[in-house]
Amino acid sequence: MVLYILLGLLSLFVLLMIIALINTLIIKDKDKGEEPLKVDLGYSDLLAKRFSKMIQIKTLSYKKELNNIESFDKLHEVMNSLFPKTFEKLDKIEFEGGSLLLKWKGKNKERPMVLMAHQDVVPASKEGWNDEPFSGKITDSEVYGRGTLDTKSTLFSFFQAVEELIEEGFIPEQDIYLSSSTDEEISGFGAKMAVDYLKKNKIKPYIVLDEGGAIVTRALPTVKKPMALIGVLEKGYVDVKFTAISRGGHSSTPPKNSPIARLSKFITEVENHFPLKTKMIDEVRDLFILASPYMGFGYRFLFGNMWLFKPLITWLLPKINSYGRALLSTTIAFTMSKGSDASNVIPSEAYVICNMRTHPIQNIEESVGVLAEIAKKYDISYEILENREASPISKTDNLAFKYVKEEIKKAYPDVSITPYIMLGGTDSRFYSEITESVYRFSPVRMDQSELNKIHGKNESIKKTALAEAVYFYKEFIKNHK
Repeated sequence: MVLYILLGLLSLFVLLMIIALINTLIIKDKDKGEEPLKVDLGYSDLLAKRFSKMIQIKTLSYKKELNNIESFDKLHEVMNSLFPKTFEKLDKIEFEGGSLLLKWKGKNKERPMVLMAHQDVVPASKEGWNDEPFSGKITDSEVYGRGTLDTKSTLFSFFQAVEELIEEGFIPEQDIYLSSSTDEEISGFGAKMAVDYLKKNKIKPYIVLDEGGAIVTRALPTVKKPMALIGVLEKGYVDVKFTAISRGGHSSTPPKNSPIARLSKFITEVENHFPLKTKMIDEVRDLFILASPYMGFGYRFLFGNMWLFKPLITWLLPKINSYGRALLSTTIAFTMSKGSDASNVIPSEAYVICNMRTHPIQNIEESVGVLAEIAKKYDISYEILENREASPISKTDNLAFKYVKEEIKKAYPDVSITPYIMLGGTDSRFYSEITESVYRFSPVRMDQSELNKIHGKNESIKKTALAEAVYFYKEFIKNHK
């Protein structure tokens, strides 16, 4: 009887492997050789010269305590000169700190659209850059400088698209809103003021399109086909301070279990035995399934047969890849610490700061609670500092998402399209209060090397990518009925 059971299990295993193998061969990429749309190089040169003027304005994030509005005033002057018809035709609302909301009145008000990008950029020192970070230098193929990718390129592109459409005499079917904050990089309040204004006026957007995913080459291992990644949610954020207290003392007679020792034991336990939930939600599953036809055989065998290997992948992926952990769990990173102010003094108090990016499967209260129970074993207290929950998951089964996918495919026929989880935060989280169709997608082509330049050194964007983005926004507005 045992032998029969073993033979039956073996036969089932072999059958499942055969089915998986056949499916792997069937789902192989059947790309018919779609090519990117051709870009007019003269037009892309013209756009680069215009765009460079915006990069040259050093718009570090607006802060109330500094009231550093001057650079944004300069940027608005430049934008007025670049897009005169837009600022003449559209109704403009300017909020505290220079955040903008422009309304292009359409023929009806049934399905208003919001296009978003932020005006502010993160700081950049000249060290490590090939040229001045705010030079806006133009090379044969690129525009160079801080903000070229994050996110003045999208800001420029949809303003340029609106300017050209106005020149062509186009009138949108629906109301179009252009929203841009001046404090996104510091999780500020500019976008919230725009949302409060829309709520007050009972305006519920049909589609909101903000930064987030992009068109990335080699977005996943062995995937050569460019992937358009549409962010449908963003993870939450919380900083937690864990503190250990003692009587202190001189380092010549050190006690056991000092504050730093206890904190070290706590950190070691959390690092060695990951304590939080791990789960593959549908949006992550879909990312892998939709990418699998373009993977090499081994990866395609695994990810293309999620019906069989999902439990294995869910268990294995976080153990071999930090990105895999981030997709499947709340992440834990110990980022700051403080003990004594002198090398020969046992601290009476020491602390570490833990930054957590919370997953929808485990909110802030539950995630922090798990770590708090571990900390209690080492007589460590905790305090929640800055925090925000993960955003709601945007709809992917409605007409709005279908429209976004259709317009991406028209403008970028050579790409595959998939939903995506944002590991960082954007202004669009505020818009989740007033619509279920918030999508985080910048229509900009980039490879992994360019992706790594965001918030890094030598940030730049290809001229052709800028021209493609303008084309995308023009079509996205024109076809919105």
